[in-house]
Amino acid sequence: MNKLHTSSVYPWQTELERFIEQVESAPNRENDEWTHERKLTVLEKLVRAYASYQDENGAIIDPHSESERYYSTPSYALAAAVLVKKGRHDLLGSAAAALTHSIACVVEGKAPDQHPDFFPIMVMGAYRILKNLLPEQAMAWKQQLSRIQPEQTYIFTMNKMKNPNRMINWNAIMISGEFLRAAEGIAADSEWMETYIRNYHLSRFTGLGLYQDGPLDRPNSPFAYDIVTRFHLGVMLESGYNGGCASEVRDYLRRGALSSLLTLSPHGEIPPRGRSAQHQWNEAAAAFVFTTHAQQAYTSGEYGLAGAFRRAVDLCWQSIARWQNDDGKLHIVRNHYSSEARHGFEVYSNHTCYSLWTAAALAYTLLHGKEIDRIPPTFIPAEIGSRVLATDGWFQTVIAAVDGQQMLVQTSINDPYNIPGIVRIQRSALPSLIGPSSAGHADRGFTGFAEGDIFPLSYTPAWQTEDGKWHSLSEGIPGTLEFDRDGGIDPQDGGGNVQLERSSASAGETDFTLLWEGPFPGVREIRTHYRQVPGKIEVSYELQGNIQHVGALIPLMAYDGRERSVIHHVMAAGEETESIRVEYAGASLEVIPTTEGTNVVWPEELTSVACRNGLLKGARLECDGSCISFIIRLPD
Repeated sequence: MNKLHTSSVYPWQTELERFIEQVESAPNRENDEWTHERKLTVLEKLVRAYASYQDENGAIIDPHSESERYYSTPSYALAAAVLVKKGRHDLLGSAAAALTHSIACVVEGKAPDQHPDFFPIMVMGAYRILKNLLPEQAMAWKQQLSRIQPEQTYIFTMNKMKNPNRMINWNAIMISGEFLRAAEGIAADSEWMETYIRNYHLSRFTGLGLYQDGPLDRPNSPFAYDIVTRFHLGVMLESGYNGGCASEVRDYLRRGALSSLLTLSPHGEIPPRGRSAQHQWNEAAAAFVFTTHAQQAYTSGEYGLAGAFRRAVDLCWQSIARWQNDDGKLHIVRNHYSSEARHGFEVYSNHTCYSLWTAAALAYTLLHGKEIDRIPPTFIPAEIGSRVLATDGWFQTVIAAVDGQQMLVQTSINDPYNIPGIVRIQRSALPSLIGPSSAGHADRGFTGFAEGDIFPLSYTPAWQTEDGKWHSLSEGIPGTLEFDRDGGIDPQDGGGNVQLERSSASAGETDFTLLWEGPFPGVREIRTHYRQVPGKIEVSYELQGNIQHVGALIPLMAYDGRERSVIHHVMAAGEETESIRVEYAGASLEVIPTTEGTNVVWPEELTSVACRNGLLKGARLECDGSCISFIIRLPD
């Protein structure tokens, strides 16, 4: 069982040092011209796209639900205020109206969708910019803000919850904004924050500096809520926090930034595990983390590391801009379905809220990134060198990268929301979704889809038991308790165990084996072996148990909401070898069986499987015996 823990030694220190050696000896890379002005253009288009949805009270009204949602308005206030600071003075009145409305929402207990905890970091950011531009109005803002009583005003406090398990990301987000209120002299003191940080938040960090969100006894650990919590604590540090926990917070945020750098994909995306995965705000928060740590590294003379962080910043902005429409609006999840369809949205995902929260995080990034342009970008770890990394805590992910190519294997066998197997493959020379970039689900959890079936589809072993039924590792191990999306899962429920049995990384190659043990139908243990070189991943599965046939599930990108793939079932002329080729967005991917006698089968239940990026189509490789192998070819 994985437990909450910290470590005095950074667990990936050896890999980090090896990467720094590689990047410092690499030739200079060409600058991608993600300058401050280019980033400002992305932000301005985004903010102006939603300015037209502001009502006479200053609120931002969502065009789909026709109401103010969550923290859209304070997010707009901050992003617009930063643009005013950058010379877009025509937005001053709009930013001020949004700020006035947002403060009133918190003080009067009328925050939309009962989310006041998310307001203060945005409200105070906007206030600090606008107060000198509108001094008379600022006096009224200050008077209103002084009425806030944290334990009564916000939701995720011990006064309200009376449960330490519920002191999750909401509480840390609230504290970051409340620190800014105290720093402005509007709140009496900030000492109460130290109790929350020390008692409820420091213990959630792993040795890698990753924040484990969810109940303390069984956190569900989404990468999205790791990065967003570190973003808020980072804003707090950048704004001058130097309390009793500052040294420990700073250490964890440094570790977390390094871990995010080492796991960032070649397309500038953080790992997809957990709720809110593949929402654009993930990378907006990451852009802030990388920006501040690039500047810190540069100041301390760590120039190679600073350049890598700078490159990560550029890739995050690029990954978001890729999904910005000509009118400035965002696809808030990485697919091309209309916003009304809500494909891949969580139950709480909202168009204006998550577009504008993305804008707010990018605004803070620009606000605290004054020195970033002077740092020459180098390479991120996924672009240079080879490494195999296993996360700690309950993040249950193995990341293997080699020279511009990355694959992610989830090892969560007891979690129907985060299924096991290869869940993402990305190569810098190929479209980001072709790999594919996300898997199916055994249970949709928080996530809704416009179309497609819910099915646990990933690159994973399959087998036919003696009763003729087919099973797969991606089904995981059923628990004895009903899946609770809010309360998390107990990874011991149902049994099972996963071990990284061996791993190696050398020039241009990664190689690792996972041993899966548990009460699988008809199977005692499974070994999955992965060898990766640029342009090719070799996969083999070995099963021990009483089975009729062995197989492999193959997820294929089929539809992204706009473009359909062309999927070929290929039979080589004059040979018995079958293979699969996917053509998507001007590129191709091939799956080639290498075990003699393998057949390609197209099960009906895998015809249209929902995933965050659209629809997958699944194939199953089948053969006699207990071992099967295949190649995933990723041609340039």
